[in-house]
Amino acid sequence: MSNAVEAASPPGKVAGIAITAIVIVLIVAWIALAIGVLNMTDKTLVGAFMFLWYWANNEQLQFSRLVPAMVGALVGIGIAWFLWYGPSEYGGAGLAASLLLLIAALYLDVVKLLPIAINSSTMLFVTLAAAPLIQFEVDWLELVKSTVLGGAFFAAAVWGLQKLAARFAPAAS
Repeated sequence: MSNAVEAASPPGKVAGIAITAIVIVLIVAWIALAIGVLNMTDKTLVGAFMFLWYWANNEQLQFSRLVPAMVGALVGIGIAWFLWYGPSEYGGAGLAASLLLLIAALYLDVVKLLPIAINSSTMLFVTLAAAPLIQFEVDWLELVKSTVLGGAFFAAAVWGLQKLAARFAPAAS
């Protein structure tokens, strides 16, 4: 039995142009909101964009997959933070503990034991947030804020667009 999300067929060329335009508008809107209103730095916006990419491409924007995608993202950020914090505060013991946590998360993902919290989103965010460029430059709490608020922003936009599209869709005969 598979829980994999089936890939949707790609849109046509005209629909692809419309979708691309909508995505660009949403990205610009998120940047303006995050930096202009929420006073976030540009370094943390990657959390929201990575979440949108993951949810759109891996979960086909399914709202039933929104919570596991977000919880997984936050767990991934938490593991990446501990990979930075453990060694910096506790030296070799912290490094060992953080690596054991990473190995445990990898195992849990492989066997799909806690899929609400440890999933492909977790592994994507661990990979992203554990990169040295991110670890040494990012404000960790702001990265969480960007991921959560950006995820909510994009989810609300998708929900609204789906409702709008349904309103203008031809009636089924």
